[in-house]
Amino acid sequence: MFTSFKFFLRGFVSCLWLAVMVNALAQVAPSAANASVLLLLNAKQQASLGVQVAAVQASTGGQLLASATVVMPPGKEFTVSAPYAGQVSRLLVGVGDTVKAGAALAHFTSPMLGDARRLLNEASLDYKNASAAAQRDQAMFEEGIIPAVRLQLSRSKQEAAQAQLHAREAELVAAGMRFDANTGYATGTLKAPLSGTVSEAFVAVGQRVEVGAMLFKLADSSQLQLDLQLSSDKAAQLQVGDEVSIASRNAKAKLIGVSRAVDASQSARARATVTSRGSLQAGELVSVTVHAKGKAGAAKPDSQWLVPARAVTQWRGKPWLFVANDKGFEAQTVNVISSTDDLSLIETALPAGSKVAVTGIASLRALLQKDE
Repeated sequence: MFTSFKFFLRGFVSCLWLAVMVNALAQVAPSAANASVLLLLNAKQQASLGVQVAAVQASTGGQLLASATVVMPPGKEFTVSAPYAGQVSRLLVGVGDTVKAGAALAHFTSPMLGDARRLLNEASLDYKNASAAAQRDQAMFEEGIIPAVRLQLSRSKQEAAQAQLHAREAELVAAGMRFDANTGYATGTLKAPLSGTVSEAFVAVGQRVEVGAMLFKLADSSQLQLDLQLSSDKAAQLQVGDEVSIASRNAKAKLIGVSRAVDASQSARARATVTSRGSLQAGELVSVTVHAKGKAGAAKPDSQWLVPARAVTQWRGKPWLFVANDKGFEAQTVNVISSTDDLSLIETALPAGSKVAVTGIASLRALLQKDE
């Protein structure tokens, strides 16, 4: 009987030891059922680790994250180039200045410009002489002094002189030049081709440039567009008319075109026109959220969330999130649906109003690795 009691006691102790070990492992290792780890941290410990939290945002379904560049619509950006080889003798505007169409940008000096002015004046004189000759021959023809053939020849010369004059005028108009009374014969004034803002200036006073060299870049920023870069899978889910939001700039846009063809980097493109500008600035790179109509309502309630991209970390080959609770943090695996540099769209079960760690992630991950 004593022997039986010893065996019973050994078995009881073994079961008790096994239960204690299982309970301990449950606190430091991921559970096979929910793939989560509980990290016991009080407020003082969290502060010493530099941990801060942020609330998650519920996804309404059909949301896709992408990166976009703020650009000008076609025809709203213009480059002013040197019409001839020469030098900039005076700058009249600087970067950031607002100009109207036809406003003076700079004084430009070139020997070829002086030659173009000479040819224009010669063409103007030739046309005046040809016109006078045609009028004289018209009067003589009406009096019967000259035959019709001579009058026709005078009119042909007048038309040829007029065509030459138009060609010389068109050359200077295409050059974007005008001539002021207080400038030299070989100096003209470069004009702004459209109203807008001087976004770039590439020259300094006295600098010599070759023909075609860029001098200024002008942009009409009254209307902006977004140039979206996204994967072919995301592009296949978009359609014209989908809403786009830029939370970081308090701006909104609407898709006006989607190209599903990919470039050398295997990225597709889409364009959206900005409907609410917010604080968007031309040329900046932003993270956007596209609300795809074709996927609206596809997400289950409390299953898809928007979190800061820095809140998601990799451990054991999977993405993890540190969810705050009254005991510290619960590290749990998530499914990343899409992400940008700023935001990540994840799929996991979370209570409404949950908060996740956004700083001190390296310290929290070190605690996980320490318990392995």
